[in-house]
Amino acid sequence: MKKLLVWIVSMLTLIGFSYLLLFIISSKFSPAADHVPFLNDDRVISQKIEAYRPVFKKYARVYGLENKTDLLMAMAMQESKGNSVDVMQASESQGLPRDSIKDPTESIAAGTKYFRKSLDQSNGDVRLALQSYNFGIGFTDYVRAHGGQYSQALADQFAKKKAAEFGWRSYGDPHYVSHVLRYYYNEKEKQAIAKKSDS
Repeated sequence: MKKLLVWIVSMLTLIGFSYLLLFIISSKFSPAADHVPFLNDDRVISQKIEAYRPVFKKYARVYGLENKTDLLMAMAMQESKGNSVDVMQASESQGLPRDSIKDPTESIAAGTKYFRKSLDQSNGDVRLALQSYNFGIGFTDYVRAHGGQYSQALADQFAKKKAAEFGWRSYGDPHYVSHVLRYYYNEKEKQAIAKKSDS
């Protein structure tokens, strides 16, 4: 009886360890594993972007977006991951060629200002404002003309329409909203976990 009990405990331990191992592997490599920030460090705000936090805070305050600092930083992650001096890829929002801005502070200031404009045009709809940051504010007008409510389907339609107009293979990132929010929510989860471990 004792041997049987030991065998059952051993088997349960082995099965439990196997499940844990499979969870870690799938969390690390699955594109859908956006909910495991510590196993997916590339899906949270990087140290490169984190270094600009004081600058993001400053311009978030200037443009009345104090509660959107982490969101702005998540946008910067999607735009450049901190690998470009035009951190927020804001050159085109200024009517300039891509990567014309050569100063990270200028990029953050311009990107934050443009997001504020997108948010105002979107009547505070964050998802619409995010997609408009990527597509251009003309997307807001397109959504208004097609029911007034942001949806993934409208983002896909708009991207196809603009690509056809310009004769391009693609236009912008129609999944920009989910890509940015992936960084944002994982960062929030990381901060919450860190806060719990500190208390």
